[in-house]
Amino acid sequence: MMKKKMKSTLKTVFLNLIALTLLPLAQFTSAALPIQKIQLDSGATLFFVEARTIPMINIGIDIKAGSVFDPKGKVGVADFAANLLNKGALVQGVKKDEAYLSDKISDLGAVFKASVSNELTSIRMKSLSKATILDEVIAISAEMIANPSFEQKVLSREKSLAVSGLLESQTRPDYLMSEQFTKMLYQGNPLGKMASVEDIKKIDVQDLRKFHQSYYRAKNTNVIIVGDVSTENAIQIANRLTQKMPKGPELDMSVPTFKPLPVKPADVREVHIPHPSTQAHIQMGIDSVPRNHPDYFPLLVGNYILGGGGFVSRLMNEIREKRGLAYSVSSYFIPAKYSGFFSASMQTKKEQSAQAVQLLNQTIGEFAKSGPTDEEIIAAKSNLVNGFALRIDSNNKLLENVANIAWNDLPLNTLDTWTTQIQKVTKEDIQRVFKKYLDSDRMITVVVGGN
Repeated sequence: MMKKKMKSTLKTVFLNLIALTLLPLAQFTSAALPIQKIQLDSGATLFFVEARTIPMINIGIDIKAGSVFDPKGKVGVADFAANLLNKGALVQGVKKDEAYLSDKISDLGAVFKASVSNELTSIRMKSLSKATILDEVIAISAEMIANPSFEQKVLSREKSLAVSGLLESQTRPDYLMSEQFTKMLYQGNPLGKMASVEDIKKIDVQDLRKFHQSYYRAKNTNVIIVGDVSTENAIQIANRLTQKMPKGPELDMSVPTFKPLPVKPADVREVHIPHPSTQAHIQMGIDSVPRNHPDYFPLLVGNYILGGGGFVSRLMNEIREKRGLAYSVSSYFIPAKYSGFFSASMQTKKEQSAQAVQLLNQTIGEFAKSGPTDEEIIAAKSNLVNGFALRIDSNNKLLENVANIAWNDLPLNTLDTWTTQIQKVTKEDIQRVFKKYLDSDRMITVVVGGN
């Protein structure tokens, strides 16, 4: 009886939480979304959305400290610096270990985590908005960001784990495919850096300290806050989180220009890597536009039709439904701040790999040449517009969207105009951009396993 009552109570609480989460949905999709951009005294920039529906606050800290800035021969420094932020820090001048920091964050019911991409280091935090709890979360998080201790013992352990993980990854066909594709796509540009075992072994705590001191600067930082606080409190929180960050002389923060892939013969653009896997792993792609490019929306709509729309996409219809060559096949555009790329990928039986590559090329080529049908455009727009609400139906998703706006220097009303931009895309727009960017004579292909 007690179990049934408990289950009923938990179910009620769960449903109530869902209802609370969905309450602001209509506001987000039908009214202007007020994103405030505020320059902070610390030098950082705050992007703030007030969301009072639930007593929570989500915080993002994006720092221009990606792997592109890793020192030569030591790829992985940015990753380890971020990974060790919560594994030891000076808290009010007293050294605290990772057990203390972990227990403190857990006891407060909060979240603190960090990750690294080629462009930036991203810290994500979550806390109840109750003043006494939030104050402690901000205090300890600010110390972890500004004063990590970078202990040698901890680094040695994390390096050992990273080496073991990398060695295991290098046995997998999907990793080998991604590694080769990245190498071919970026052509030596530091945006395409990938760590090796040799790189990892050479990294020491002094590398982490130097990287942190050099790149973890408030002026290179966006703070994104979404949640149950006022603008005044959000400014105070953002300043507290960034005011203790390292200061020093100006650095060269320029990123080398991403060069387009050159026209080459097909046999040079296609690489085959032997592997005992029962399936051939295939990836092909080409460089494309950054996120703030005006052709972003035609590419987004067009790719939904080509390979981003799941079972309704051209690639799925031609390769899976008609010929049964793969269980799944898809394509996507990855637009970032400094570069972007298009990719299509699939798995198939080894003996079918040549046929699959040919059909993948053929389907992409025909789409680039002829474009979509009117019916496909209507269906794609309907799915994208109707699914927009799901992109911002939680504080966490909203934060990531605002962070994307901030990092890519997009207009603050990007979310308000997103569905309008989708609706404005024409068949001619899609034909133009796919002809322009999906040049078959520059498209690279990687096959792991296969014939």
